[in-house]
Amino acid sequence: MKGNKLLRRSIRTFFNNWGAYVSLVIIINLLLGIVVVPIMQYVTGLILQINRIPYLSYTNAVWLLTQKPLAVVELFILLLVIFALVFWQFAFLLYGINNIALKQNMSLWEVFKNAIHDMRRLRLGSFLFFIGYFILVLPFSVAYLNSPLLSKATIPTFILDDLEKKPLIAILITVLGIAIFYLSIRLIQVLPMMIIHHQRGLEAAKNSWQLTRHNTWQYLWRIFVLGLISLASTTIVSYLLYFLQTYLDSQAKLIGFVGAITNMGLLTVWQRLVASFSVVVFMLILLMVLDESKWHTESVVTRLPRKRRIGRRLMGAVLIGLFLIGDVTFNAVYLQGALLSRPATISHRGVNDGNGVQNTIPALNRTSKDKPDYVEMDLHETKDHQFVVMHDENLSNLAGVNKAPYQMTLSQMTKLKVHENGHTAHIASFDQYLKAAERDHQKLLVEIKTTSHDSPDMLKLFVKRYETRLLSDHDHIHSLDYDVISGLKKQAPKLFVSYILPYNFSFPQTKANAYTMEETTLNDQFVNEAHFRRQQVYAWTVDDEPDMTKMLFLNVDGIITDNLTQLKGTIKSTFDHPSYAQRLLIYSNELQDEQK
Repeated sequence: MKGNKLLRRSIRTFFNNWGAYVSLVIIINLLLGIVVVPIMQYVTGLILQINRIPYLSYTNAVWLLTQKPLAVVELFILLLVIFALVFWQFAFLLYGINNIALKQNMSLWEVFKNAIHDMRRLRLGSFLFFIGYFILVLPFSVAYLNSPLLSKATIPTFILDDLEKKPLIAILITVLGIAIFYLSIRLIQVLPMMIIHHQRGLEAAKNSWQLTRHNTWQYLWRIFVLGLISLASTTIVSYLLYFLQTYLDSQAKLIGFVGAITNMGLLTVWQRLVASFSVVVFMLILLMVLDESKWHTESVVTRLPRKRRIGRRLMGAVLIGLFLIGDVTFNAVYLQGALLSRPATISHRGVNDGNGVQNTIPALNRTSKDKPDYVEMDLHETKDHQFVVMHDENLSNLAGVNKAPYQMTLSQMTKLKVHENGHTAHIASFDQYLKAAERDHQKLLVEIKTTSHDSPDMLKLFVKRYETRLLSDHDHIHSLDYDVISGLKKQAPKLFVSYILPYNFSFPQTKANAYTMEETTLNDQFVNEAHFRRQQVYAWTVDDEPDMTKMLFLNVDGIITDNLTQLKGTIKSTFDHPSYAQRLLIYSNELQDEQK
């Protein structure tokens, strides 16, 4: 079977048994999402609590390895358990899809047991190979080999932005990405060979390499066409419902509201069906190539007996219906906006769409006229133990001076000029910046930057000099350094402090008033858990309207942005002039993000 013929056969097989396939995919996703994932999250939190670990991040990796080795072992074991469950998930799907298509008449319970049995007899070497293989393949097959257990396997936006600024590294990563993508295509049959044919990891890799030797472009073409079908069908239905809702919005308010609930339900069902279609057809392609002789007869794609076909479709319809009942309630609240509150608008580094040099007083003055709730800015300690307003640890980028703040006195630094966005301004001391903010009646979100060169009493000096003024001005503080957070809660417990997290590994166990989260891995579970604990969540750095809207519907408490005017406009249109059609489109994007 070659090219389009194989793809057409896979699609026909899906539609002849769509009820059973959809039921299979929904059941495994519900089991993982409602049962397994919460258990994994609970165990992670329990490990952190028992070992008195406040948070997980790359910033405390060395401390964890040296001070909490037992916790590291426990977390590593938990990670292995997660990978074992991922293996079981795909074993379950492959067995189930193979059983439905070839009419082996296994029950779901038998499929379940087979998957467990296959996982139990997986040798250590093959399991370790599977981990490496899946890490390799995951970035290029996430649309087809997706798992709720791997929802946090994503690269934060700020890392990608940093890489784009370094052309050589960006080129190297691009070349590496192309090479890995080629390898992932050549090893695409490893998973079914390990699960269906019970081959060891290296053996499966060798056989997959041989099988794909002269068929690489055929695999690429099938994956491309399948992805195009899924994307096109989702996009077309989303926009058809959007235009329908636009019309309903122009009618009576009740008609628009009821129509929006209905359209959101239809959109949810459609996208779940498309997601099931993508996964099943992708796996059918792999299975058909792997065992061509089994799939050579037309009996494979003939229809099942009418009673069994109706039964399986009824099962799929019942599961979709149950899923839809919960959705209707959520949709009504979502569309009414009852779940949402207006977030604080926070200008990142005191600028609005490049209206000045970051962290300078002229930019602060201009931005304050746009009335953000807070202006976020950065502090470093200087050589003479003063505080200067500066983000970078080296002055070369903005001031053209190859020195760090700790190497210069405050007097030396404030004589320097910095250049950005076609503007020029003097570097400001914190006293000068704070005075300017007070004159503009502008509240601040102060980020305390730290280095290994800071004085031992840096935080104590900061509290002594500024605690009273910060409290009086209702300013907030945040920092990437957890020692700053814990130190402030001890020395100045009345100050509002937020801990900056660049990645959402697990929910932290801290006494911080809030968390400043990089928006890429921020999700509703994190926000809901924070609110349950009476802590706030700020999202950073959110510069595009779709991302701003997504953060609004995550119900974050504050949004840090370089584009303040756009953020304020997005908030105004969402809350003051809500459009059910617009919310429907946003919801569609959220569903697609969940399935990536």
